[in-house]
Amino acid sequence: MIIKEAFQQFLGVNDVDSKAIDLALLNAGLDGQQDYDASFKGRVESGAIDLLFQLYTVVSESESQYSTSKDAKLMRDRLLYLARKYGRKDIESALIGRVTVRDISRIR
Repeated sequence: MIIKEAFQQFLGVNDVDSKAIDLALLNAGLDGQQDYDASFKGRVESGAIDLLFQLYTVVSESESQYSTSKDAKLMRDRLLYLARKYGRKDIESALIGRVTVRDISRIR
C-alpha cells in the first residue's frame, strides 16, 4: 500500500478528488507514491484533518442528474476525533462553536 491509498483510508470518504488528495499530501510533506508503514500514521492522519474540514463544509452536491451526499455527523465525529488527537484547537472550536472568555475584566 502506498501513502496515498492509506490517506484515502484515513479520510473515510470515498469520492474525493485525486488532485485534492495530492495537494493535501504535498502540504503535509508526504510523497503519495512512497510505500506506507506504521511510522507514517501520525503524519497521514494529521494531514487528513485540513482536507476533511474542507469536505465537511460541503456535504452534498448535485449537478444535472448526478448527486452525491456524505453523512455529516460521521464526518464531524471523525474530524473532531482527529482534531483532538493532534491538538488542532482551531478545527475543534470551529466545529463545536464554544465561546472562550479570555478577559473577564468587563464581566464584573
